[in-house]
Amino acid sequence: MARSFSSLFFKAAKKISKLQRAALRMAAPKAARKRTVSARKAAVAAGHAAKAAKAANAAIAAKATSGAAPRSTAAPPLGNGRWEASRQFSDGAGRRLAFARYTPAAPPATGMPVVVMLHGCRQTSVAFARGTRMNQWADAGGFMVLYPQQSMARQVQRCWRWFQPDAHHGGAEADLIAAMIQAEVARHGLDPERVYIAGLSAGAGMAALVALRHPGLIAALAMHSGPVVGDAHNAASGIGTMRRGSIKPLFPLLESVADPAVLRLGMPALILQGQLDPAVAPRNARQLFEQFRALNLPHPEDVPVERVLGLGTEKAYRRVDMLRGRKTVVRLCEITRLEHAWSGGDPAVRYHARSGPDASALIWRFFQGQRRVAAVPAELGQAAT
Repeated sequence: MARSFSSLFFKAAKKISKLQRAALRMAAPKAARKRTVSARKAAVAAGHAAKAAKAANAAIAAKATSGAAPRSTAAPPLGNGRWEASRQFSDGAGRRLAFARYTPAAPPATGMPVVVMLHGCRQTSVAFARGTRMNQWADAGGFMVLYPQQSMARQVQRCWRWFQPDAHHGGAEADLIAAMIQAEVARHGLDPERVYIAGLSAGAGMAALVALRHPGLIAALAMHSGPVVGDAHNAASGIGTMRRGSIKPLFPLLESVADPAVLRLGMPALILQGQLDPAVAPRNARQLFEQFRALNLPHPEDVPVERVLGLGTEKAYRRVDMLRGRKTVVRLCEITRLEHAWSGGDPAVRYHARSGPDASALIWRFFQGQRRVAAVPAELGQAAT
């Protein structure tokens, strides 16, 4: 009896609660009910309108920009002058060498200087031109720039074979580069007394070989992050040289890969090296300095002139000069905050860094003070295209 009563009670309470809610709904003013429904409908309509407006704005923007020039994704130009990226040189023996040529925007009428730039491993001539920005200095200084490019058929990573300086490998490459330079000097009427060569890493090693094997052709040499000359004779020993420098007597190493004429003519040299370089030990640069000091200034009592520039900045470097009279013939630049990269170059290009002084500027300024007065005439009979 008690259970049926409680069940009846709860059913009645539930029914009463339902009737009360219905009564409250009926008691609400009709206008308020309409406003609630209208607000709900308005919110839905506003959402649809926002989507439509967004689509309309996108269509208007697309229409407005359809006639405008598309955003350029091309790389910036390599200077204001004439860039010829795909040149081919062939010597008398049929050996071929790819190279790029840059002619400045306002070249002198005759007797233009020429700077030859040798890239490092895993680089191309185009990347090296872009990273070093040497073409901009060519526009300012009125000189031609040549960029030989190593063939992947000769070396799969495009390394110049400085570590095999014999006549069948690195020596042959050096001679081919020299023949190309001679042909270009003859073809364009360049100044044979102002032919210069520079390189980075493996390119620095090859630049040294070209200069030392052809001292009558090259007026001055610049080596950036390069190995000591003459120490390596295969790839394995080349890696050891890069990591540790040499433990052998230094000047006999240079003599072993050089034309004897260089002992009479000398070879002005600029050496640049990052002090944080993990690939080429800074000891190499100091040993290169000693090699070219002995070549150009055989008197050990000659005292170097030292100076620190850009102290306290990311451009800081220590400069050591050897003078003959008032002219610097050997210069070492030890760059404080630089790793294995071209100093002061375009950091967007691999193996080039913003930090450090502008290496291209330092190289050209050094070259400007050098001439090969006893220059040999350019050889004819080779073809460049």
